[in-house]
Amino acid sequence: MIEFKHVTKTYRSTTRETTVTALNDINLKIDDGEVVFLVGSNGAGKSTLMRLLTRMETPTSGSLIVNKYDLRKIRKRKIPEYRSQIGMDFQDFKLFPKYTVYENVAFAMRVLGKSSKAIKTTVPLVLSMLDISARANHFPMEISGGEQQRTALARALVNNPKILIADEPTANLSPSMSREVMDLLVSLGENGKRTVLIITHDVKLIQNYKNIRVVKFEHGKIVYDSKNAEAGADA
Repeated sequence: MIEFKHVTKTYRSTTRETTVTALNDINLKIDDGEVVFLVGSNGAGKSTLMRLLTRMETPTSGSLIVNKYDLRKIRKRKIPEYRSQIGMDFQDFKLFPKYTVYENVAFAMRVLGKSSKAIKTTVPLVLSMLDISARANHFPMEISGGEQQRTALARALVNNPKILIADEPTANLSPSMSREVMDLLVSLGENGKRTVLIITHDVKLIQNYKNIRVVKFEHGKIVYDSKNAEAGADA
């Protein structure tokens, strides 16, 4: 479970003696196994939410609980353990250009100290699940944007995380490939075994998924939550 309770995040302006509020009194509960679209324009607060969830930053006030972890109070030595439960799919993929598809995905397991045997068993299975086995020995520049996205997803999934966060996963893709990737992300959470958070500004695309929860941000506040009709107007 993910629960934001009155979470506010402020930053000190580097150019003036002022404070910028990125998130303002956020209350949000996401159950285990939910698939949720987090939508809003640039600067709405979506990226700040992601940085808080990955414990890159901490709330200025309020509490953020993810499973058994209180992210305002978690000890530094426990942060790697916490992050191992989160798969992160970045907007710009962040693939290593001198590593093959296989090596990029295997790297995520090596970082956590997984054995060579586990890597040799698991990586091919994940590549097969995402239909990129044929590209295993290719480098990122040798494959399409959609295949790069699938590689990034494979890397995010290879350690079987409890939570998958996809940050603007369709930003650099064609409309047809965007739909394919979004279908894949939704399917990864539909069995209820994994929480999937999809950060996007593409409201038109998510209209294809009527049964998926939508949480909309504007100016650091939640203005609409499809799970809670009184939160605001239609997205």
